Amino acid sequence: MILVTGANGQLGRRIVQHLIARAPALLGGQLAVSVRDPARADDLARRGVHVRQGDFSQPESLARAFAGAERLVMVSTDGPRALRIAQHRNAIQAAREAGVRHILYTSFMDADAAAPTELAVVHKDTEAALADSGVAHTIVRNTLYADDLCLQVAPDMQQDVLRLPAGDGAVSLVSRNELAQAIAAAALAPRLDKRVYTLTGQASARYADIAARIARVRGKPLRYQDVPVDDYIRDLIDHGLPAWFAAALGDMFRCVGEGRFAATTCDFAALVGHPPKSLDCLIHEFYAPRNPS
Repeated sequence: MILVTGANGQLGRRIVQHLIARAPALLGGQLAVSVRDPARADDLARRGVHVRQGDFSQPESLARAFAGAERLVMVSTDGPRALRIAQHRNAIQAAREAGVRHILYTSFMDADAAAPTELAVVHKDTEAALADSGVAHTIVRNTLYADDLCLQVAPDMQQDVLRLPAGDGAVSLVSRNELAQAIAAAALAPRLDKRVYTLTGQASARYADIAARIARVRGKPLRYQDVPVDDYIRDLIDHGLPAWFAAALGDMFRCVGEGRFAATTCDFAALVGHPPKSLDCLIHEFYAPRNPS
């Protein structure tokens, strides 16, 4: 049985959908999900997915949630670093005690960095906990979500400046849906050749170039402006983001500016069988004018 945690989240739900699409036979009792609120996964239950209540902050719930699972797709949680580290350690311990034979963990591209950034610290700690657990595991390090471009430049807004503290650094972007597709492929693979897969786009681009491409597609001016990290974090907090999350995003874009997200790999194609969509394709999907119906 394959069990996916966090299946009510944006990434987890897409992983489940791709598992079903790739292996419909899993619905015959071989696919389960662990969620904090089972009522929100009722649609999955109606399709034949075993829906179990499990909360990474409540270790006693995980013994029941993980029972009988051979492969666990452990989707990282959200929250401040101390909370996430504790939650992830709880899940790894529960998986070991439940007899899970293989854990596939959704990590982050900068997890092996020496910098003590919010996101890197969490994922680095979890990867170390997996190494110490004695459970066979595979780490999938995701690049930045392409979908988040629409949070930075909303398709329906009259915005002419993209402000980020990313300097002149380049980044490769992949959509959540395609990352989920690759993770599902890894979960179903009879054999994985590597312990760590880093999922990136086909090529990296600087945000000045990304802004120019968005401008061409939507037919409206857009330029990139590099801003100080502290100003960016303060602006996010002023717009209602929790301080820890604003700081984590500021740290992340600072690392982009340092070149830590510029690398590209062929790992996506190795898992899925073809490369992810190009940046131009993604931008067209997000920003091309829609014909009125």
